[in-house]
Formats: sequence, C-alpha cells, structure tokens
Amino acid sequence: MRFASPLYFLIFLPILIFTYIYVNVLGEKYFKTYIVFARVKLLENCNSNFKVKLLKFLRVLKYIAILLIIIAIARPQKYKTFEQSNDQGIDIIMALDTSTSMSSLDFKPLTRMEAAKKVTEEFIKERKYDKIGLVIFSGLAFTQCPLTTDKDSLVDFVKNINIGDTNLDGTAIGSAIMTSVNRLKDSLAKNKIIILVTDGNNNMGEIEPITASKIAEEYDIRIYTIGIGSLEGAIYEIDDPFLGKRLVRYGQDAIKEDVLKKISNNTGGEYFRAQDTKSFENIMKKIDSLEKYDINKVNQFTNYNELYRYFLIPAFILLLFIITLENTYLRKIP
Repeated sequence: MRFASPLYFLIFLPILIFTYIYVNVLGEKYFKTYIVFARVKLLENCNSNFKVKLLKFLRVLKYIAILLIIIAIARPQKYKTFEQSNDQGIDIIMALDTSTSMSSLDFKPLTRMEAAKKVTEEFIKERKYDKIGLVIFSGLAFTQCPLTTDKDSLVDFVKNINIGDTNLDGTAIGSAIMTSVNRLKDSLAKNKIIILVTDGNNNMGEIEPITASKIAEEYDIRIYTIGIGSLEGAIYEIDDPFLGKRLVRYGQDAIKEDVLKKISNNTGGEYFRAQDTKSFENIMKKIDSLEKYDINKVNQFTNYNELYRYFLIPAFILLLFIITLENTYLRKIP
C-alpha cells in the first residue's frame, strides 16, 4: 500500500501538539470546569464515574476518526506492478492430470496432485514474461485458463484444481494434447511448448496420444512429458472392516513410459519421471533452463486501486456514534 498525497498527514501534527500542551503543560490550571448544583442530592442517582470514563473514551474516538479522515484524504492506494514484453517470448500450456490416481500417497506427506500443484505454482511464478495457460484432464480434457501473462490469476486457478474436476474419471492423454494444441496453434510466439504431467496410461478419449503428438509436431509445438509416481502403481488408503485403515497399491494405474517417451521424441521434447516432490522440482527447473528466450525490451505498468473509502466510511460511522451519544445519553444538563 502507498499514499498518493502523504503531505496531508501534516494536518495531524498541530492536533497532537495541542493535545500534548493541553494534557501535560497547562493541565487543569487553565481548563477547569465548574458545575454548580442547587442541591447535591441531584447527583445521588447519577452514574458519574461511568459517564466520565465514557467521555474520555469518546475523546479518543474523536482522534481516531480525525486520523481516519486524514488517512482517507492522503489517498491510500493498493498497487500492482506488472511487466510486459514487446517480444512474443514463449507460450506454454501446462496440462495436468486430475484423475483419481493423482490422490496416491506415494509423495508423502503430499499426494501426487498436491505435489503437482505446488511445483506448477513455483514454475509459473518464475516465468515472468511468458504467456502460460492451463489444461486439466482425466476422462475428458478442457481449458481451465487460456494463455495469459497474469500470473497471480493463473496461480489461483492452479490452487483451485481438484481431483475429478472433469466429472469423468480415466486418463485421456491424447485429448489433453489436442486441447493444448488448439490453444497454441495460432500463437505467434517464437516457441510453443506443452508440459504434460500424468501418472497413468491413456485409457480414454477419441484420439491416440501418438497421433496427437504428430499433430503437435505439425504446428511446431514441443511436448515435455512428466510421468509422476511409481511405475508399480498408485497407493491408496482404504478402511478395511477387519484390519482397519491400511495402504494398498493398485498396479493398474502404472505409468506407460514408452508412450510418454514417444510423445516427447515426436515433437523434439523430452520425457522425465518424478518419483518424489524434490525430483519433480528439479525436472521443472531443468525445463525452465531448456526453454529460455532473450527478452529485448520490457514495459512496466502499475495499476492503482483507491482505498480511501475503507477509512472514510469508518470515520463517519465513529463521528455519527459520538454525536449521537453526546446529544442523548451524555447530553449536558440545561
């Protein structure tokens, strides 16, 4: 947060000086208040101690209200700075598997999905000048976020990914590749790549992964495939009625590395296998280093959002509260 007109804070300075002189220098010597009552019995039923405390409290509230008003006219602003390159750079589609097997526990303490989201978020934040989009797939594939330079929004999309978002379980790798290709084929970027993360074998969709990779090659799109998890299958926690909670391995969900390797080889990409979060992070760092592009010129933009109302409205509410009390419960005796 910043203040567009910080000099207005000087208004509060004479108020503080006067308050200090009033309380600490002059004291009650020059500011005595005398109230004359004809009969002392009039005060017997008055809750004077509470009213005195309340008056002091209202005095503090007045200073708070004044301070809030000064902050408001000093124009507090929330700002966001972003950079945009004149060069086309690299366009990237992240294709993430959201099938049930991504809930496997072999990446303890994270599931495969949690690890994939964590590493993807870090990768996105590092690619400052590239446009990145997000495709999710299981039995179906669809675009979660089109190509964008707004990394904060894209990270939010990644954080909100859940297993089963496509409402059809399975692993449609070919469909995921074609959905990603459709997002990249008209791009004017110097380089176009797909990073496909999956933990299973293609068993859904209307197009074979190898065929889809050849179509990607026609559009000069490189595909980096990452096989995530154990080759022996996924690990699930089950609640056995006799043995209680225990871990079981389901081998049918194992990765078919030969298919993923062929997909990458067809497009000039590379295949990697991540067995834990650390190896996954290292793979993404390697892809990051392989896909670099020199940016010639970067323009910086700053978007400002005025926040004065968040201070002005509470100040008016406080003043209304003070005026109401002073003219009702704390009203002076005529």
